[in-house]
Amino acid sequence: MKTKVLFICSHNTTRSQMAQALLSKYGGEDFEVLSAGVNAGVLNPMAVEVILESENMDISSYTTNSVIEYFKQGLHFHYVITVCDEAKKEACPIFPGLDGVLHWNISSPACDGNYEEKKAKVIQSKDELKVNVLQFAELVKEQHIKSGFPESWHVNQ
Repeated sequence: MKTKVLFICSHNTTRSQMAQALLSKYGGEDFEVLSAGVNAGVLNPMAVEVILESENMDISSYTTNSVIEYFKQGLHFHYVITVCDEAKKEACPIFPGLDGVLHWNISSPACDGNYEEKKAKVIQSKDELKVNVLQFAELVKEQHIKSGFPESWHVNQ
């Protein structure tokens, strides 16, 4: 059985999209992964660029999605993972049958600055996500479902 994971951030433009791509890549066949935003925005082209360059994945066809729409569709997930503090503060629907709600405090890729400074922030966010994704995939694959997660992930069960 695949582990179903939903990544949530405020607008589903950068962090949650990159998390979806990374877990899809490194979790492989063991995971079914989606992402959504509290208020869906527009996919960040720099996220597309960073994932293509660093992970050799093309996410340009990814769409931004609303967490409320997934709830209305009656989708079920084993884990819901918020990847920004803003999403953690927002009212999100309660999905039935969850094994856990996790929070990863990933650095915001938003910044004022030139192209290189902005790209560096997106890369930093991607790198932080990758560390967590690799650890999450390993723990879940080893059947550490509901336990064994780092305290910093603020596990709610």
